[in-house]
Amino acid sequence: MYRELQEKGIKCEVIAPSSIPKKSGDKIKTDRLDSLKLADYYAKGDLTVVHVPEKDDEMARDLIRSRSLLMGQLKRTRTHFISLCKRMGYDYRKDSGKPKASYWTQTHHKWIRAIIKQLPKDSPLKINLSGLLSFCEQTEQSISYYNDEINLIAKEAKYEKKVKALSCYRGLDTLSALSIVTELGDVGRFPQPGNLTSYGGLSISEYSTGGNHIRFGITKQGNRVLRTVVTEACQYASKPPNISRKLKERRQGATEESIKIADRCMHRLNKKYKSMYMKGKHRNKIKTACAREMLCFIWETLTKAA
Repeated sequence: MYRELQEKGIKCEVIAPSSIPKKSGDKIKTDRLDSLKLADYYAKGDLTVVHVPEKDDEMARDLIRSRSLLMGQLKRTRTHFISLCKRMGYDYRKDSGKPKASYWTQTHHKWIRAIIKQLPKDSPLKINLSGLLSFCEQTEQSISYYNDEINLIAKEAKYEKKVKALSCYRGLDTLSALSIVTELGDVGRFPQPGNLTSYGGLSISEYSTGGNHIRFGITKQGNRVLRTVVTEACQYASKPPNISRKLKERRQGATEESIKIADRCMHRLNKKYKSMYMKGKHRNKIKTACAREMLCFIWETLTKAA
């Protein structure tokens, strides 16, 4: 509806329903009263306007989210497949004599096909394993196709500079960088880094009154995809700052300012990780705190270097 009105030249803004002021004890709700309240609140500037992404950004964002959906399905199917084999008495690691052998390698695929081949033709287990294996292979092909398309989108003029700047960070590659760019849209709508951390749901929830200050965990009231991508990128925060071979390749063609910001972020996260770890903080809490810091550096990169 928003886009239809925009095409017709009618100004339209989407309002966040959860942030509409509501009087305590107000039990009467009608369309007429709601319209009058919305008009009054809108005139006073008390309503929160929701950012509507551009059509191109939304299509690219949905493509990445669909890939994530396929990855989740593939992971669950593989786990189910291995569990099914173990229940039926087929254990790849015992048969190979390697307790830590990796699953879904070429050797594992050969072992699976040998098991399916030796089963009777009309065996329900053979039908089940064949169907699951076929589904896994088709899903892998679909994910490969999505990866190729995402790499092509990342090279478009609209995203190339931003993706290249974010790829300078340790823990971010083309996929995660493009995911951040499409999830954020216009970063100029965040005047300060704190606004961006709130949008990602990484701000600290607090209940303070008088002289009492009580702080809880993060709010999680924000973009879940953005929060997940940044948190996963902080898995390497515990390791000493180091420029790996792959990171050097990703930084080729990036501006010096982007690289400097990424290096400052890497050193800052490692210092914060060690400081919190020495205080006895849980690893997951440390990663979340590092993700909040990293999001502030990302804001700096997108506003100054990209």
